[in-house]
Amino acid sequence: LVSESPGKYYNPLYLYGGSGLGKTHLMHSIGNNILNFNPDMKVLYVTSEIFTNDVIESIRSGNAASMTKLRNKYRNVDVLMIDDIQFIIGKESTQLEFFHTFNDLYNDDKHIIISSDKPPHELEILDKRFTSRFGCGLTVDIQPPDYETRMAILRSYAENSYSNMDDVIIDYIAS
Repeated sequence: LVSESPGKYYNPLYLYGGSGLGKTHLMHSIGNNILNFNPDMKVLYVTSEIFTNDVIESIRSGNAASMTKLRNKYRNVDVLMIDDIQFIIGKESTQLEFFHTFNDLYNDDKHIIISSDKPPHELEILDKRFTSRFGCGLTVDIQPPDYETRMAILRSYAENSYSNMDDVIIDYIAS
């Protein structure tokens, strides 16, 4: 639903889980699917590091035009995806800018997709309003698949690639 009708369902979409579980891949897939359904939409994916560096550079330049440019970049999109949001913790200016960006996008029915290694309530953020905003959409806990699911994925992959992979090999890989 998110990729078919951005801004209407599960906004924001908050993905969290351990490293290497596919959150970034999922975000890119959603973004690509949004563009497949709506090629004219503006979809922006950034890491929290890029967002932070953009905020710092804008503040460092010290002029209103730079802040306007920053805000135009992040607030004039249909979908904003920020990966690893936990890295803005402790960066007050970055948190404040993200807070206002989030509010502007949300109030304009633009979609926000966020990833983190922690659920919203475990983030040690400057403003507790973030926690309620992050949790007002859909929060998804990404977990590693269990053994049976890994076996099914590998069998499906083997079938789809026309590979005759023996069950012993599939079992070994799944283990």
